[in-house]
Amino acid sequence: MNFRRVSELQAEPDLYFGDKNLDRFLKGLCLGQSIFLYGSWQCLAASELLCVRTQLDSHCGGLYSEAIFIDGENTFDPYLISQYAERFSLDRNRALERILVSRAFTCHQLTSLITQMLPEAVHERGAKLVVASDMIELYRDPDVRHSQSLDLFKITLNSLATTARLERAIVLATSLDEKISDSDPFLRTVKQRVDIVLRFEERRHSTKLILEKHPTRSGENVLIKQPTPRILEEFLEATING
Repeated sequence: MNFRRVSELQAEPDLYFGDKNLDRFLKGLCLGQSIFLYGSWQCLAASELLCVRTQLDSHCGGLYSEAIFIDGENTFDPYLISQYAERFSLDRNRALERILVSRAFTCHQLTSLITQMLPEAVHERGAKLVVASDMIELYRDPDVRHSQSLDLFKITLNSLATTARLERAIVLATSLDEKISDSDPFLRTVKQRVDIVLRFEERRHSTKLILEKHPTRSGENVLIKQPTPRILEEFLEATING
């Protein structure tokens, strides 16, 4: 059990993307929550954006914290981190130093990393954001029985959610697979276990974000139009619910 004073809970900051339209849509990410982004490579851009924004002070929408990035499919992009650091007037090298990256190459390694090593690392470093990037793909290993890989996946997800709650951190998992569907057993498992599910749906000149699960609401969406494909937070236009 993790008991906290009411005054401590009331004082906890939220993490924001830094755009008024998107932040009005999501209402901020709260400490203790587990979030899943899927459906597009832009989920990587969003997760790396938050790795930089979490380093900002709370009055700037950050958590003044390091981030931990668990790289399941060799997706981490330091160049993108540098872009975001410049946008928020942070030193690029300092921003990169405050992101701890750990890579796994098999589903067994990823499970061990998240269940055994991550809780201690989050506690010792006081990290308030954990990203598990493209984590589903490692559990699709053809050399591992499907039932076994799904069981390992459930254990890993449960551990991530528990770490978020006990350490008062935000855990963000992603899938970059554009073709993943609700019939996928891994996706169904995620939706049962996390607090927030946000789907990125690519269109020709825009991206539709669909809030599929949320503690207080779901089924809402926001359409974003971007001037460049690699800068997620720079919007030309945003409309909520059409």
